Amino acid sequence: MKRSITLLPATAALLATALLTTRCERRPLVDAGNTHYVRVYIDEEIKNVTTGFYNPSLVKPDYATPEMFRVALYDLTTGQIAAERYLRNRHTDARGVYYDGYIVAEPGDYRLLTYNFGTETTIIDQSHFYHEAVARTNEISTVLRHSLSVRAGGDEERIVYGPDHLFVDRHSGLSIAPREDVDTLYNAAGDHFTARSIVLSYYLQVRVKGAQWISSAAGLITGMAGSATLNDGQAREEDPVTVYFEMHRGGLDTNEPFIYTTFHTFGKLPDVNNELSITFDVRTTDGRALTTTIDITDKFSEPDAIEHQWILLDQVLNIPEPEEPEGSGDGFAPGVDDWEDIETDIII
Repeated sequence: MKRSITLLPATAALLATALLTTRCERRPLVDAGNTHYVRVYIDEEIKNVTTGFYNPSLVKPDYATPEMFRVALYDLTTGQIAAERYLRNRHTDARGVYYDGYIVAEPGDYRLLTYNFGTETTIIDQSHFYHEAVARTNEISTVLRHSLSVRAGGDEERIVYGPDHLFVDRHSGLSIAPREDVDTLYNAAGDHFTARSIVLSYYLQVRVKGAQWISSAAGLITGMAGSATLNDGQAREEDPVTVYFEMHRGGLDTNEPFIYTTFHTFGKLPDVNNELSITFDVRTTDGRALTTTIDITDKFSEPDAIEHQWILLDQVLNIPEPEEPEGSGDGFAPGVDDWEDIETDIII
């Protein structure tokens, strides 16, 4: 037996209005007074990566604008994390690229730390503690280390990959007052936050006689910091490492060919007496492994290094001609298995 319900016109109208109101209503999950808008701009003016090139025609390091940012608020007393949010909304205005979103936090005093998330080689440790948050990189792979010539530092030497650029901003004292509506978090100057990279990029170049015989080349620079603290962006003196990087050939059609690269680092160790050196590890087209080490301590105090972050070496590396040349040197990076274990010094 079917039953029918008849509604009076007025009743039907009231019911329809109620249903529509219920369907469209968006109820906030939290108190609006505890919700805060935050915007983070990034400074993408990075020497030797996006600007300030020694030679713009040469191969430039890879760079991509970050995908997202992490914003964290830390308890002012304990230093432990109290609230966090990942900003995935990326926009561009006249000022540049920025990320924005909302973070939920109760009224109180905090420290703020924000940095880009999802880097390839840069790793963040102890991120739940404001003063302990550290950026670092991993040691190079065992296979890669074994492909290098014998190192003076032996097995105890920590050889690491260079870091990706890490954009960081911090605010040591942030007070959130009670409010009934959504407010905006600002820095001490009353402006939105701006994150800048705590990683330095140096352009390095050395002239080479016989560069056409080079199949591949790598560099290892000592005296670098293996990590940096996020709350001040400072290189950690207690963490000395050797940074590994690959190099390119240039100027092969000129009278002064060279090998070059742009390497990334958290910076050289703060100790003014720290000795810096670079080892060039070269493989030739006929399978020789050639190495040489150069002291570059004074180079970091030269105007080119201070103003432009350019390390331009005066020495000339001499690659002896193969007794029986194999190939023309077009294959710049053969597989490790193709190399013979023949080691000798590069003549300077």
